[in-house]
Amino acid sequence: MTVGIVLGAGGAFGWAFHLGVIEGVRRSLGHDPSGADRIIGTSAGGAIAASLLAGATTDEVLATISTPPDPEDMAKMRAAAAEFRKPWKRLRPVAPGLARRAWRTHPAAALVGLLPGGVFPTAPLRRFPAPSDEWPSTLWMPSVRMSDGELVVFGRDQLDVSIADAIEATAAVPAMFQPKTIGDERYLDGAVRSATNADLLVDEHHDVVLISSPMTKPGRGVIRARARRQLEQEVALLAETGTRVVIVQPTEAILDMVQGYPRTNHTAGPKIVDAVAELTATRVTR
Repeated sequence: MTVGIVLGAGGAFGWAFHLGVIEGVRRSLGHDPSGADRIIGTSAGGAIAASLLAGATTDEVLATISTPPDPEDMAKMRAAAAEFRKPWKRLRPVAPGLARRAWRTHPAAALVGLLPGGVFPTAPLRRFPAPSDEWPSTLWMPSVRMSDGELVVFGRDQLDVSIADAIEATAAVPAMFQPKTIGDERYLDGAVRSATNADLLVDEHHDVVLISSPMTKPGRGVIRARARRQLEQEVALLAETGTRVVIVQPTEAILDMVQGYPRTNHTAGPKIVDAVAELTATRVTR
């Protein structure tokens, strides 16, 4: 049996949610998800995928999430926020050329090009544990190239990138984080293309694909609706190849636990992990 794991976008809540899914697999099946044949980490999922393959424990990653940035990073963030308060910074599109070039082929990326540049640097994301040697053969991290709106999958399309740089690139949320520069290119959050990017596994024909999808949580909103629609389309494509798909999504009860996490409720991490682990166990053993 071949297995693919998809860890989608979801911000700080997504980090804890993915940890719960990983723990749920370990507890219910007795298998370590790090042994999956393919692991795709988009945005928040990228940091957790790297931590998983680095052998970091759940407690170690939770400690990383709840620890605020160091003084140097905090100073950079304050300076970036002060710079962004200037009117011409808030109103200037981050990539107007992208809006012109990508409108027909990548409309979501084109719209992002019209947004103002992000406020915060992505450097604090480098504190997540990551494999120290060469790029793991099973790991893919999707990101969107700003020059043309095309998807670049680090670990598949490009290997001459450090995992830490890829974590920053796949999580460079438009209008929040500054685009990540790697070489001569700038990159945006992989969720600009899809919150999950599970369709990247279609051609691999895995027997089972487990999708951890924090973005398709209950509630209204354009972003959630888009994430749900894309996930449905991706699952349908996988099902056509005979792949068995298991999806783990947040429930209302889990969302009630995450209010303020991690900034004002940094102790909620273990509770979130345990609740999601129980939910995952139910889903994977059903």
